[in-house]
Amino acid sequence: MKKVNLDLRTLFLILSLMAVLSVGVGGSLYYSAVKNSLFEAVHQKAEEQVNDLRNEIDSYKTWSLKSVKFLSNLKPIKQPLISGGVIALSEVNIILDSFRDDLNVSVCYLIDPSGKTIASTNRDTATSFVGKNYGFRPYFKEAMQGRPSVYMALGITSKKRGIYFSHPVYGEEKDKPLGVVVIKASLETIEKQFQKNFDGIVLMTDPHGLIFVSSRKDWLYNFLWKASSETVLDLTKTKQFGEGPWNWTGTKIFDEENAVDKLGNKYKIHQQQLDTYPGWQLTLLHSHIWLIKRIAGPLSRTIGISAVLLFLCFGVIVFFLFRKANNEIVQRKKAEKEQKLSLSRLQATLESTTDAILVVDSDGKTTASNELFAKMWKIPVDIINTRDDDKALAYVLDQLKNPDSFIQKVKALYADPEAESFDTLEFKNGRIVERYSQSQKLDEQIIGRVWSFRDITERELAQKKRESLIVDLKKALDEVKTLQGILPICSHCKQIRDDKGYWNKIETYIGEHSQAEFSHGMCPDCSDKLYGDEDWYTEMKKEDELKE
Repeated sequence: MKKVNLDLRTLFLILSLMAVLSVGVGGSLYYSAVKNSLFEAVHQKAEEQVNDLRNEIDSYKTWSLKSVKFLSNLKPIKQPLISGGVIALSEVNIILDSFRDDLNVSVCYLIDPSGKTIASTNRDTATSFVGKNYGFRPYFKEAMQGRPSVYMALGITSKKRGIYFSHPVYGEEKDKPLGVVVIKASLETIEKQFQKNFDGIVLMTDPHGLIFVSSRKDWLYNFLWKASSETVLDLTKTKQFGEGPWNWTGTKIFDEENAVDKLGNKYKIHQQQLDTYPGWQLTLLHSHIWLIKRIAGPLSRTIGISAVLLFLCFGVIVFFLFRKANNEIVQRKKAEKEQKLSLSRLQATLESTTDAILVVDSDGKTTASNELFAKMWKIPVDIINTRDDDKALAYVLDQLKNPDSFIQKVKALYADPEAESFDTLEFKNGRIVERYSQSQKLDEQIIGRVWSFRDITERELAQKKRESLIVDLKKALDEVKTLQGILPICSHCKQIRDDKGYWNKIETYIGEHSQAEFSHGMCPDCSDKLYGDEDWYTEMKKEDELKE
């Protein structure tokens, strides 16, 4: 009996050890999986934050370029570049001051073709730009070539960082600029975005790797990565960031996604190119230490407590896990159903429109179209089902009068995702179709392009018919002559006086002023007066009376 009890206790002990071991291994694996999942989620959020910051910087650039373009088109801005004069410069200074205050920027100034500043909002300060020559600056050279420019640099005169937005100023002749107008914006707007909760160090670097904006102030004007002597020499020549010296932060890349600073702190690298600032990059160095403190510590304590509770109420936990998983499945199915319903509504909307619609993503794949599109272009179903925009384009070219122009327009729009287009297409069979295209956006990010086609053949034919009728009617009206107003006529001889004071016979005047023609005859009263005494007239009159 004791032996049996011993065996039972041994079996219970083995089962207990197996349970502890299972919980330990399972907890360790669960800890590792959850930690990795949380790390991945945090890194994904960081990537989204960098992308949002990039979009905000790009939007700021677009807005500022529109502002400087508007300023360059103002007539008073052009006048001192054309004729000079103190009065003209005074009016320009007033306008520049107004723009500076309204846009909340650092300086607005006007440069003549030689590169000399002739008007500026800081004209009354110790760091006035007036009289200074900035002809060596790239933003001036680009604008004088007819290209608006964006340039980030340290000010030569003010010694302050800024973003320079320049635009050519044209007179009546558009082939050569009269000068350049510049808006220098401070980095305050961008730096505010850098102070958000990024859980790491946020940087903006130039093409050489020099830090121009940073959430860590002591890293400004330092190279993020170690730079070669050639890079330092090249940066010295540009004078873009002063004359140095430019130190190195000591940060090194030890694999494709991670870096370490000179103190040994590790960072996950999140980096994106600034499309509107060629060569410039946004970088977020995500601190490993911060992640461990924020995620791993609380997670360890939670899992430790969970392990204790797991021994006490393992069944309850399994139940709740099952219930949670079941709820997630239900929610996922519900989301999938809503997604299908949304797609169904979208397709119904596309089919209900009177236009032929085609939606293409950034990779050239068709994401949506309606039946009218396939019908208008006579595209077979098998080509539509491939969702390959290139195949669809190749199929429709033979239907057009000018396929080369058509394909060039398509390529130009795909090369410029922001562009919009509206034009008219002529088919070989006589059909005329309006084509409209614009970018498709999701949260301000371009994800594709939408094409809309409308058959206007009947409308064009009706328009041409109307134009022809109008021409015919105008021609007919031009041939009609009318008599209007009071006509001076002699009460005795019945002649009419014309505009020049000459008297004309009534039939002559009416013939010249209308389409009427005359035949001559004699009324009975006049016949009696002229021929009443003649015998032949008396006989003829008697015969006419007898005939009646």
